[in-house]
Amino acid sequence: MKLTIKKEEILKGLQRIQGVVEKKNTMPILSNMLLIAEGSSIEIVATDLEIGLRGRYAAEVEKPGAVTVSAKKMYEIVRELPAEDLQIKVEDGNWVKIISGRSQFKLVGLPKDEYPSLPDVAEEGMIAIDGEILRDMIKKTLYSVGENDARYVLNGLFVHMSQVKGGLNIRMVGTDGHRLSMIDRVIDAKHKEESLIIPKKAMLELRRILEEDSPKGELRLGFSKNHALFKRDGLVMVSKLIDGNYPNYLQVVPAKSTKKVTIAKDVFTHAVKRVSILSKEKTNAVKMQLEEGRLILSTNNPEVGEASEELAVDYKGDSVAIGFNSRYLMDVLSAMDRQTIALELNDALSPCLITEEGDEHYKCVVMPMRV
Repeated sequence: MKLTIKKEEILKGLQRIQGVVEKKNTMPILSNMLLIAEGSSIEIVATDLEIGLRGRYAAEVEKPGAVTVSAKKMYEIVRELPAEDLQIKVEDGNWVKIISGRSQFKLVGLPKDEYPSLPDVAEEGMIAIDGEILRDMIKKTLYSVGENDARYVLNGLFVHMSQVKGGLNIRMVGTDGHRLSMIDRVIDAKHKEESLIIPKKAMLELRRILEEDSPKGELRLGFSKNHALFKRDGLVMVSKLIDGNYPNYLQVVPAKSTKKVTIAKDVFTHAVKRVSILSKEKTNAVKMQLEEGRLILSTNNPEVGEASEELAVDYKGDSVAIGFNSRYLMDVLSAMDRQTIALELNDALSPCLITEEGDEHYKCVVMPMRV
């Protein structure tokens, strides 16, 4: 194998796979990537057996071939090279030689036969969705997905598709038992009614791809019994699905609320941030007291001190005091884009529903805590 490639071209591919390659050394080959040179391009493949990413990049291929090599070391080398073309060639014993100007590196490689292949997912019936819509949906829900939760299904984003008037409704739901986020968007597509759970890591990688500066456009989605497939701009990502039954999330979302207050998002965000500075590190507890004409945020930490802040609001109902983990509130507020939000409450033991003004299809729920 021998090829010449522009630094920015291969660097783009190496950056994309850093989050995919396996960091734990359970199988050394998984910390490697697979390079396949043929025609007028090089293919870079990475997998951790849960997620696989494959991308094609323009190159001048003098001699086709394939090899696997450390993804991390290759990235660190290329990142530091001057901005010019570099040459990659494979020598006897699978040594991978990288030459750029006066710099030369040799990395230990392994034969391509040892590298696990990505699963095949049929491309029939794939759905096209605008990349901006999908990126926004992931951003607004992924923060509430569980992290190494014993209830394995909570470690993924729940996706439900159903045909409605006007197109296909895609619902995404994330929850870790302490907070929940749910968003619905209708796109111009047809698909059978289907529910699946996509791992958090896969959705994180997909969001990174969608946030790239490359031309914005549509992304295509496909699903099999065990895998999800995503395709965009010469990039292919395959992810295993989480097997299991997602909990009945709708029973957590308050059907109606007795107390509702609207407030400027930025004003509320900064007040929560300021008051939470003195909250206990383990609980991040902040008390929220809603009274006629005002909302009072406070915290009391015997080891550090106490803080309170009063906000003027248009509210005339009964008063209520309720405690929240301020970090959970901040996560919700960070995901919201509109200037005005609504807080809906019932009593001190009921969850709080947070919505954005003008978007009834995005709902966030934060469970209360004792303060």
